[in-house]
Amino acid sequence: MANRFDFQGLNAKAPYFEGWYVKTSDAKQNFSLALIPGIALFDEEESFVQYNLFYKGKSSSGKITFPIEAFDVVAAPYSILMPLFVLSETGVKAHLVDDDTDILIDLEFGNFLRLKQDRYSPSIMGPFEYIKMACSHDVVSMRHDVTGTVVIDGETVKMDEGTGYIEKDRGSTFPSQYVWAQSNQFKENDKSSLFLSVADIDLKINHFTGIIAVFHDGVAEHRFATYLGSKAEVIVNDDQLGYTVKLTGLNKSLIAEVSLLNGNDLIAPMDDEMDYTIKETVKANITLTFKEKNKIPVHLSSEHGAAERVNWK
Repeated sequence: MANRFDFQGLNAKAPYFEGWYVKTSDAKQNFSLALIPGIALFDEEESFVQYNLFYKGKSSSGKITFPIEAFDVVAAPYSILMPLFVLSETGVKAHLVDDDTDILIDLEFGNFLRLKQDRYSPSIMGPFEYIKMACSHDVVSMRHDVTGTVVIDGETVKMDEGTGYIEKDRGSTFPSQYVWAQSNQFKENDKSSLFLSVADIDLKINHFTGIIAVFHDGVAEHRFATYLGSKAEVIVNDDQLGYTVKLTGLNKSLIAEVSLLNGNDLIAPMDDEMDYTIKETVKANITLTFKEKNKIPVHLSSEHGAAERVNWK
């Protein structure tokens, strides 16, 4: 089976984007950082690194842009390269300078918790992996240990107990409306991990609500997906500062209540342009209830999740 980390756009033509989402959190340090390296092939072509940072109660985000020629992929080890940026499955090294923000990153990754793969579901997309989609998603690692240092404007954050998550997107545009949430630092069980996305999907010949979600309890993977017959309900809070996702599958259900406080601006591909501003928080509060037939319900809470709500009413 293909490695879900690898770059897929070697022969891609516009309109096309591809990017990695590399998140590291450390609850003891009150620290969360998401890095988003990628490329955009639209009317204007570019490579870039975006960041979304929360540390000691303060948050910031930004985007550093490079010429498309500055992006490269090399082997041994397989790595994504841009100026002052190197990402591989073993870690990330980067120096990001953006206006008044200076971030020096040297992080090592432990073993990845990967999703199950088979011919029917070579990725989280299931059989939709074999169809050209406007946006195809990959989960590279539900969780892994992270160690190293991040220097923020001269202040060193030493990480001994960090937790990481990596996913990817590629295609021509993000969905017109979606919700997304992730966490792998739950107070009650530090081995549990959650990823979920509910999106409006337009295949031209068919229009539907797409569901991809995984709850991993530290032992087993529990997947919810459109291709597995799962159903979803999304309820946006009256104050617009959060939402609830209710997922139902065969003999199981999941309810996630998500806050959207501390959101920062990021730039997303939308309608064949890399210029759509969205809000994402890397400091989301998430409460989760997972129920499985004939088993005791699981109740978890996290203060170190990530979340988005884009155009979902």
